[in-house]
Amino acid sequence: MNLCNNLTIIIITYNSSSMIKSCLDSVDLKLFKTIIVDNASSDDTCEIVVKYFPHLQIIKNPKNIGFGRASNIGLKNCNSDFALLLNVDARIESRDIIQTLKIMTDNPNIALAGNLVYNCKFQNGEIKNIEPCPKNIDQLHSKIGYDEKFYLDRFITGAGMFMNMKIMRKLGFFDEGFFLYCEDNEICKRVKNHKFNTAIIKNTKLIHIGGTSSNISGEEVKKIYWHKFGWSKLYYTQKVHNKFFAQLKAIRMIAHFLMKISKQYLKNRQILLNDYQGYRGCIDYLKGYGAFDENDTARG
Repeated sequence: MNLCNNLTIIIITYNSSSMIKSCLDSVDLKLFKTIIVDNASSDDTCEIVVKYFPHLQIIKNPKNIGFGRASNIGLKNCNSDFALLLNVDARIESRDIIQTLKIMTDNPNIALAGNLVYNCKFQNGEIKNIEPCPKNIDQLHSKIGYDEKFYLDRFITGAGMFMNMKIMRKLGFFDEGFFLYCEDNEICKRVKNHKFNTAIIKNTKLIHIGGTSSNISGEEVKKIYWHKFGWSKLYYTQKVHNKFFAQLKAIRMIAHFLMKISKQYLKNRQILLNDYQGYRGCIDYLKGYGAFDENDTARG
């Protein structure tokens, strides 16, 4: 079996003009089929793809529907046995892709796989200061599920997530109740609940630039914080535990945010945006609001 022909790389873009060419230049497009799913970019992301990579398939969404929903569109257009969801600000070498595919093929109970994550900076078109991601190191300290070639029962980041499509077509893709954040946590948890494995492949590397995948406005930042620090955490808790437990957590989070906001205001006469939007996200969760409104537009 030609492993390269059995993988589809899916890249989600949103105002990613500063990164998309560098991302696609890093992928061996002759080896791996690649699909772009664009979330209604207002910059020239799609034009760059058409100009420099005219053979690539681009699926254009009419609005920004978030990471999970956009990924699902790409996955539904995937005919291969494996898929790689790759952030536009992430890089992985072909040899590490092939090594991951080999291990997943030899271990058919691995539904989701990822690589050792390294953070870096992107300056003047070059990747610099590559260092291991502290969070990734922390989760690998445990020897539970240890294997010579991979670590089992681990969280796989959506920035670079390999999927065994034979399994995932049965279990379902990302929960479309999310707009942004925690959808990768939820899918990992669901996979393990169904007695399949999630694994980080040893001796492979995912380089994540982070914070540069899209150019966003101040209003969009507010929306992101509403989901990241508030609503998505509670919806994830509801999915993993139950709604009552999530409501109790919301009350605790609201009290925490109110304390932080009060201290900030008394000390500096200002309130940090992430705390305020997290507070609002918790309040709106308790009101019964979903991530999307009646027009299917993301809240926040």
